[in-house]
Amino acid sequence: MFSDFQRRLAISPTSLHTVAVIVVIAWVIGGRANPTTSDSMVGLWALLPDGVIRAGWLNHILAIITAVLVIYIIRELNVSNVLLRLNSRTISFTFAALITSCFFLHGFQPGYLVMLFCTLSLFPLFNAYQQENSAGNAYITFLYLGLSAIVFPKMIWMTPIYVLSFYILRALNPRSACASFLGLATPFWIVGTIAFCSGNMSIFNTILYQMIDFKWGGYTLHSASQTIMIWMAFAIFVLGTVDFYMRIYLDKTRTRVIYNVVILHGAAYFLLLLLQPISSLTLLPVTLVMTALMGGHYISNDDTTLSNILVCLFSVLLIVMFILNTWIL
Repeated sequence: MFSDFQRRLAISPTSLHTVAVIVVIAWVIGGRANPTTSDSMVGLWALLPDGVIRAGWLNHILAIITAVLVIYIIRELNVSNVLLRLNSRTISFTFAALITSCFFLHGFQPGYLVMLFCTLSLFPLFNAYQQENSAGNAYITFLYLGLSAIVFPKMIWMTPIYVLSFYILRALNPRSACASFLGLATPFWIVGTIAFCSGNMSIFNTILYQMIDFKWGGYTLHSASQTIMIWMAFAIFVLGTVDFYMRIYLDKTRTRVIYNVVILHGAAYFLLLLLQPISSLTLLPVTLVMTALMGGHYISNDDTTLSNILVCLFSVLLIVMFILNTWIL
């Protein structure tokens, strides 16, 4: 019964359309509930109108639009970089299934903007592969990182990961390093200038303070559904990573290097989740993007009895989690 489920799921042209319909229905159902919003008012998020910050239909619609936009961006990322060995949209619908199952993420919050900016940053990052003149891509990549840090200041600690990514992609040189600094600093210059001219430097100072304001502990703040989803995402990420390295010889050299960068970023986000559990709702959306990249690679490129069983198992668990969360919330 499981012999060809995974292969049909990967190559079927209707898989993404089917998942899209299910996702829309699930999000509409979720709109009747009051999803958990962000765990803290960070960065410039606190300046948004109450109608956007607090749960409501506008909040819910903005979350849907952002999630759909990221699904499309992931699809384009897959197509432009040929991340899979066959024509498949598994990465897109894996992410759609993951974020839909996280019922507590169905409200627009800082994590959605962090997810959007970090996913967009992957385009110039991957395009920098082996470029001698990668300054332009470096600037844009770190510009997106700076924007995410304005929304969630602790994203600034991802800077070494992005620098290491350029090194792995063989695109790190003095010019790209200078461009990276300028790109990262640009959003802060703009926000700092506006704050200074308006005489409200306290906002900018708060953003800078939140970069180093680490709040340790808080593991008990997670609900059971949040804890299960984090562990499930970690299991999928690890499974995809192990399978990738077991069959790394089947991928092209550029694809191998790109996935090494994806694994580095995914490991960093899971480490941040471990060290800062109080910010899990903000960090989880972008973590799910990296999980989907590894999970989609596993689904489309592996085809064994064990892998088919595991894919079926994870699919059932995601459906069960959504149903339970809907009833509980």
